Amino acid sequence: MFAVSKKFNYNLVVIGAGSGGLVASLIASAVRARVALIEKNKMGGDCLNTGCVPSKTLIRSARILSDARRAHEFGFKSAQVDFEFSDVMERVRRTIRAIEPHDSRSRYESLGVECIDGEAKILSPHEVQVGGRTLTTRSIIVATGAAPVVPEIPGVESAEFLTSETVWNLKTLPKRFLILGGGSIGVEMAQAFQRLGSQVTLVEAGPRILSREDDDVSESITQRFRQEGVRVLTSHRALKFEKNSRTKTLVCLTDAGEVRVEFDQVLLALGRKARTTGFGLEELGVKLNPPGMVAADAFMRTNVPNIFVCGDVAGPYQFTHTAAHQAWYAA
Repeated sequence: MFAVSKKFNYNLVVIGAGSGGLVASLIASAVRARVALIEKNKMGGDCLNTGCVPSKTLIRSARILSDARRAHEFGFKSAQVDFEFSDVMERVRRTIRAIEPHDSRSRYESLGVECIDGEAKILSPHEVQVGGRTLTTRSIIVATGAAPVVPEIPGVESAEFLTSETVWNLKTLPKRFLILGGGSIGVEMAQAFQRLGSQVTLVEAGPRILSREDDDVSESITQRFRQEGVRVLTSHRALKFEKNSRTKTLVCLTDAGEVRVEFDQVLLALGRKARTTGFGLEELGVKLNPPGMVAADAFMRTNVPNIFVCGDVAGPYQFTHTAAHQAWYAA
C-alpha cells in the first residue's frame, strides 16, 4: 500500500464524477492511492443522467413506433402501438435508476474512494477547498465536463428553452417542437420526437445538418428526415425569439429574407462548452486551447505540472469512451 506523504492528506483529488472522473478515481484507488472524488451534482455525470443513457433509451422507444408504422416492410399487414408520452419518459428515468448503482457513491466508497458532495475550489496546485474543508493533495485531476451552449439571441430567455440537460423533465409531448442546431444532439432528438408524435422543425445555420460527417451521410439523413415528416431548415440563421399571448416564434435570416417559425417548445442543441471557470483554474493560470478547453499534453498534464485533466473539459472529442481513455493517462 502506498504511503500518503506527510505533507498531503491525499495522493489525488478528482473534481467531477462523470465518466472521466469516475474512471480516474477507480484506477488510482485500485493501486492504493488515497483518493477524494468531489461532485456538486449527480454521480455519473452527463452520460448517465442527461446524455447517453436517457437519449438512447428514448431513441429505442421511438424506434418501436417507427417499426410499427413500417410493419408492411417486415411482412406484416399492420401493427399499432398505443402509448402515453409520460410512460415513455418514466421508462427513461427507470433506465437511469437501473444503471445508477454502477456509478453510485456507495460503490465507489466500497472501492476505497472518498466521495465528497459539494463545489470544489482549487486554492493552489496542492489545495482544494470543498464544504468548508481544505484538502491537501499531491495531484489534482479536473474532470468537470461541459455544459450546453446558450446563445445570446435576443428573446431567448422568454422562449423558455430546453437544453440536453432539461429536456428529460418534459411531461407532455410538444405539439410543435423546434430544435435549434443540426449536430448530433439535435438530430437524435429531432428523429425521436418526430416519431413520438411531435411536428419537429430542425433549424441549422450551416448549409447542411451533421456538418462533421461526410456530405453523403448528411444528405441521406436529411432525406430520411423529410420522409418521416421532420421539417429541415438549413442555412437559417437565428435572429431573435418573439413571444406573445398566442404563440412563440423564431425569426431566422436566409438568403431570401426573414423566415418565421412558430413553435410550442424549443430545444437548444448548439453544442457544449467546457466547464473551465469558477473553481480556480483562472487564478492559477491554467492555459486553455483556442476552442476554450483546458490545454494538456499527451499524458493529460496541464501547464501546472501536478494538475491533470480528462473528459469533455479537455476535448477535443466529447465522448464517454474518450473521457475514460484519457482518464487512464491522467490517473
